[in-house]
Amino acid sequence: MKSASLSAMLFAVVFSFSAANARANVGLNVNDTSSSLVAQTARYSIQIQKAPYGLTILVGNKELLKSAVGAGNFFLRDEKLQRFERVKSWQEISNGLQLIVSSTLASVDGEILFYFFEDHLQIEMKTLDQEQNAQIGASFILKTGRHWYGGNVTSAHDWPLETGSMVLDPFYSTSNQTSPIWLSSSGSGILVPTYQLMGFSIDKDNDGLFSFHVKDADRLSYQLVVRNNIVEAFSSMVQLVGRPRQVPPREYFTQPIFNSWIEFHTEVNQKGLEVYVQQIKAHGFASRIVEIDDKWSTTYGDFVFDSSKFPDPKSMIERFHSMGLRVILWATPFFEKSSKNYQLAEKNRYLIMDGKGDRPYITEWWDGHAALVDLSNPKAYEWFLGLLQNLVREYGIDGFKLDAGDGEFLAKPFTSFGQISSSKYTDLYASIGRFFDINELRVSWMVQELGLVQRLRDKDPTWSPVDGLNSLIPHGLAEGLIGYQYFCPDIIGGGLDSGFYGPDAKGIDAELFVRWTEASALMPMMQYSYAPWRMEEKFVSIVRKYSKLHEDLGNYIYSLAVKASRDGTPIIRPLFFRNPEDERTYGISTQFMLGDRFLVAPVLKKGASCRDIYLPQGTWADFWSGKIFKGGQMLKDHPAPLEVLPIFISIEP
Repeated sequence: MKSASLSAMLFAVVFSFSAANARANVGLNVNDTSSSLVAQTARYSIQIQKAPYGLTILVGNKELLKSAVGAGNFFLRDEKLQRFERVKSWQEISNGLQLIVSSTLASVDGEILFYFFEDHLQIEMKTLDQEQNAQIGASFILKTGRHWYGGNVTSAHDWPLETGSMVLDPFYSTSNQTSPIWLSSSGSGILVPTYQLMGFSIDKDNDGLFSFHVKDADRLSYQLVVRNNIVEAFSSMVQLVGRPRQVPPREYFTQPIFNSWIEFHTEVNQKGLEVYVQQIKAHGFASRIVEIDDKWSTTYGDFVFDSSKFPDPKSMIERFHSMGLRVILWATPFFEKSSKNYQLAEKNRYLIMDGKGDRPYITEWWDGHAALVDLSNPKAYEWFLGLLQNLVREYGIDGFKLDAGDGEFLAKPFTSFGQISSSKYTDLYASIGRFFDINELRVSWMVQELGLVQRLRDKDPTWSPVDGLNSLIPHGLAEGLIGYQYFCPDIIGGGLDSGFYGPDAKGIDAELFVRWTEASALMPMMQYSYAPWRMEEKFVSIVRKYSKLHEDLGNYIYSLAVKASRDGTPIIRPLFFRNPEDERTYGISTQFMLGDRFLVAPVLKKGASCRDIYLPQGTWADFWSGKIFKGGQMLKDHPAPLEVLPIFISIEP
């Protein structure tokens, strides 16, 4: 358990981004003509069309990003969309420009400020009549950025993003890791450093635009990274957002995690769990971390073991510790009305309140209805943290799987001590993880610097590209691109309980389970729940083989985790990190690089015994046979029977 002052923690999650912008400003030359302004730095330039207003970002003669002329900046008033229309005046300010612009709403002018830095612009726009706008935002032409990535993890199966059409409004922290960060293959990147409620769209109604806005505001501030390619843009984005300040314990990366959820569902109990844990080693598997998932407690909010299921949890945990295991307990920020702690929290106003502030806010979640602890109240934060720390002191729990915290659970009007937004609530909840070396989160907004373990959301036990096995790689790659490097690809075989319990249960698909194991083996972490030894031995032996491979590569994976804490580089990477000039790499979502040495190409199609594999530039050796291949080619129908995960090792000249 970590020790840190509560006030320091609360301030740590109020990300201001001011430090990143404090870097030395750059020189600026401005050329004014009757139709345009051109502002030039040593590395890039911007071209501003005066009427109608338009913005183009260039590196040399290369166009990185371009707004839709006359439609680049907009605001919503009285349900009517208005646009900044024409530059009325401009002046140079300290290392920047100030524009006064007219709008399509005759009585309202706008101001646009550009601040120039070595590798990015800070752009601030506002309406000048001091009235709130329902929306204020910016739009860019999709094709000028070429290929787009980022935003929210659960949309990344559209790889790149422009291959789909999406409208996320509201755009906030929900379902899985989400951040207002986007990167494009042109070398541009966009960061909107805010906790305000947002909206975001890609090609809405086939408009060909990338658009984003904040709600109920008179202004918008965002940062626009300007680099030569997407890998450089990612590096600059890390400088703005921050790299992980700590690395999770080594055992996360070197041995699989075992979790109770699919194996026991809501019937998790001490006797069954002790047998399950003993069987891990007995069947030739290794683990250093065991998670006790939902339904270990009596009531949500009381954090007390259900004695009918766990008659002596302390001795059980002591036995697990003697076996070299560390124990994680599932937790949420929900408090049922029937819990004893609800009464105490209500009395002390430790709960989020409804829109009028009269009574506790009650939200519907997947296990019923409950209140939420108000983590913006320092006393409530300390009290909630104390409830968890008491489990550490009393039972020897090593850490927590902090589930929920999603913005969607605060979708209705609410009030809080700190007058926070739903996305800020998510990050305050995530910050609890910093007090424990062993932690796991599912939802975050802008806590990349905390270095927490972030898991992909529960996956359906299918081959689906949206929420099954085929989503694993693009969703995992997206986590890295928005700055969350320490991710776990959820439970092998699928962690969505409806696939195993209830009327729509599909049960275990041994082929799917094996291919899922293979796909996870060279990811940062592996996690089991369904006991693999319950399958036929011919399948178990393959699963065991790839668990052992993960162990064998554990030190290398951990070294990449350490590297991520130094420079933010993802542990697993899209192929375009190998060569961002190779256009063919940008659409590949079924392969990934582990560091810069291993190319991994799992089989993701049911019944397949071969697959096409693209080898980027360089020389490659087949991991299993040692056969040498020249890069820059597609290997057609490369053999991959069920027991084979295609892996290639980069051989540098």
